[in-house]
Amino acid sequence: MNVLLFLGLAASGASLYLEDARLTIGSVSILTNYLELLVVALILAEIIIRFTKSRWQAVFLRRHLSAILTGAGFLVLFATAKMIHLTFLGVPITREIVVLFVVRNLVLLAMALRRLKGLIDFVEYLRDHPAQTIVLSFLLVILSGTVLLMMPFTSSAGQGLSFVNALFTSTSAVCVTGLIVVDTATAFSIGGKVVILFLIQIGGLGIMILTFFTIFVLRRSVSLENKLLISYMLSERDMTQLRAMVLKIIGITLGIEAFGTVLLFIGFSRIYGYGGTALLDSVFHSVSAFCNAGFALFSESLVGFVSSPLISGTIAALIIVGGLSFVVLIDLGRNLSDRLQSAISGTRRKVHKLSLNTRVVLVMTTLLIVGGTLIIYGTEHSNSLKDYPLATQYFAAFFQSVTLRTAGFNTIPFGSLRNVTYLVMIGFMFIGGASGSTAGGIKVGTVAVIYSFLSAFFRNRKTPILFRQSISNVQILRSFTILLFGIVVVGLATILLSASEHDSTMKILFEATSAFGTVGLSTGITGTLSMFGRVLISLLMFTGRIGPLTVIAAASRDSSPGNVEFPGGEISIG
Repeated sequence: MNVLLFLGLAASGASLYLEDARLTIGSVSILTNYLELLVVALILAEIIIRFTKSRWQAVFLRRHLSAILTGAGFLVLFATAKMIHLTFLGVPITREIVVLFVVRNLVLLAMALRRLKGLIDFVEYLRDHPAQTIVLSFLLVILSGTVLLMMPFTSSAGQGLSFVNALFTSTSAVCVTGLIVVDTATAFSIGGKVVILFLIQIGGLGIMILTFFTIFVLRRSVSLENKLLISYMLSERDMTQLRAMVLKIIGITLGIEAFGTVLLFIGFSRIYGYGGTALLDSVFHSVSAFCNAGFALFSESLVGFVSSPLISGTIAALIIVGGLSFVVLIDLGRNLSDRLQSAISGTRRKVHKLSLNTRVVLVMTTLLIVGGTLIIYGTEHSNSLKDYPLATQYFAAFFQSVTLRTAGFNTIPFGSLRNVTYLVMIGFMFIGGASGSTAGGIKVGTVAVIYSFLSAFFRNRKTPILFRQSISNVQILRSFTILLFGIVVVGLATILLSASEHDSTMKILFEATSAFGTVGLSTGITGTLSMFGRVLISLLMFTGRIGPLTVIAAASRDSSPGNVEFPGGEISIG
């Protein structure tokens, strides 16, 4: 109930804030209507659910009569305001009508204040449950981006995007996916491109990491609960190292993106000259590549740079580094630093040993990139790659193999690929990148754990082993849970999209997997999706970005106290 109250209050506040702007901006008027309907639905849902869950419903009605009457009053005011708006559509709104709108929202505010304790309990609940906090933070950033993209200054036509298109674009940017329903190169003004750039950066780093970075810079103290939250996000058990790790993450991100910007600026300046266009393109594509977002400022993505080692090569390198995860980059940096110092001093020093996670990520990433390159070249060298020289064919296959698991850039057209190529790409997109990175999918670590279990099973070994280290049963269970979750989500989305859209099943499966894996590659059907299809793809991108485990943790309830053991049973399987 506290969740419904919080969402209702937030929606009402946004509706009240946008009340004046709706008269001049059509897209804002549509957004306000959606928010108003959401408020009504949440109020009705809260009352109905509380009533049905009450053991003594007659007593509930007597105790909450004033709240029910207040809610009924709000619904009357809402209906009256809506009728006035529809009746006098296009007629200047008078002060009396504005007062009616304000009174309506104040009534809802009074309803919220009656449940202030519940709202405080909800905030306390979020503080103690990191998964729910992460989900809510991403939702708030997405909704904020949606409102901004509906503003006229973000559009090249000066009208702003529609609500659904703004929501889709904001979700794709924050979830660092890259799927688009409007052409990024032509539909947005410089202001709109800057908004998308910031949404990508926030989504890539994570709003909570940026928040804690600000706290550390201002030298403010961090509570134990907040340290638990950031340690949950970074998978760091030693909370004494959180400050140093957050600062390293920000430093690594800005440093790599700056280096990528310099290299890309050299490449783009040969085309546009040393000016603002080359600089904007360099910064945008560097951030988009390192955050694995896949947004490009060219209508055909990077097809025009298929044979440019400087531009395509730099973007590929940024994608690979961004898909390794910050934990792996820090661990790898310590190892390389110790080796370098040992080589410079000429003495044998103790070298930091790479963790099991780092070794698994590096090996799996290398195998997938090399394997993807050979497979794509093998299936497409006589098809989509046939018009390119041999060196360009291998380079294009390498680039697409890199982008398959993380970022949605493409240097070859995707509309005419063979079905076998689509199937291979779907498998790579479903796997994704490393845990803790900006990549989506089920993650390479999950695949490695499942492989270790199957290998041990077929060899009759009791304990799964990777690099001479055993894998716990908890990790195995989580890995299979993530695998099953991904299969169910992508499969269900494919079925629903097949019912609502008119494209082939192969292209729909490709689109759904690309959204879940936050890859952003498309066969060209994204712009033709129905409203239902765009909303569903947005949900897939959101699910893929925050991760299956976070979704499951956020949706699960607290376990009941006490352990109850039941008699064992046998089920015939196989």
